[in-house]
Amino acid sequence: MIAPGDRPAGPGAPVALPAQSHLGTAGDFVAELELADADEVGGLEPLDRTDLRLLGDLAAIYDAFDPMPELLPDLILFGLDGLGAMDSDIGRGPASDGPDGRLDAELARLVESELAGVGPSGTRSVEHARRVTFASDNLTVMLVLHPHRDGSVRLDGWAAPGAGLRAELRSGDAVLCTQCDDAGRFVFEAVPGGPAQLVLHPTELSDPVLTLPVVTPAVHL
Repeated sequence: MIAPGDRPAGPGAPVALPAQSHLGTAGDFVAELELADADEVGGLEPLDRTDLRLLGDLAAIYDAFDPMPELLPDLILFGLDGLGAMDSDIGRGPASDGPDGRLDAELARLVESELAGVGPSGTRSVEHARRVTFASDNLTVMLVLHPHRDGSVRLDGWAAPGAGLRAELRSGDAVLCTQCDDAGRFVFEAVPGGPAQLVLHPTELSDPVLTLPVVTPAVHL
């Protein structure tokens, strides 16, 4: 915040930047803007020092009060690796093969999470959740995590409509499999802590509306 005595006198006046050792990802964006010329920003007038300092203030505010969760980049990469692994390693039936030979799947989205506590940066985020609900166009799945003393996690899940689905959990380099019961419930008893991603596969016994695997975003157990 700019103190009353430091308020700019008018356009072009200097704006004080908050003291900090680095600007983080938002600051990196500001630095890139500083190097951009008029052609790179759509033919608009180049940014002056006042513009850049105001953007620096905004970057510092976001980095201080709403920082990116520390585990988010690793979870994104883990999830992308999982999609690649599905395409190359998982046995695919006609329902999951696209016309170009690539794997087709529904991507579920996060709709609700109950958090276990505050993350290392003071933020609450999905990777520390203990109850998470995902939904796609045709399926809803809720996961409840119960940590064990040895660091592993029991994962209880409910899918609707989930009867007959094959549940597959990718955890690190391992792939754990189980079957949903008639109520759509499934359990993984001892999952190692770390990033994990769930895939629910349709079978001959599952609801006909489910024709593609449903993939959840990666979470940190």
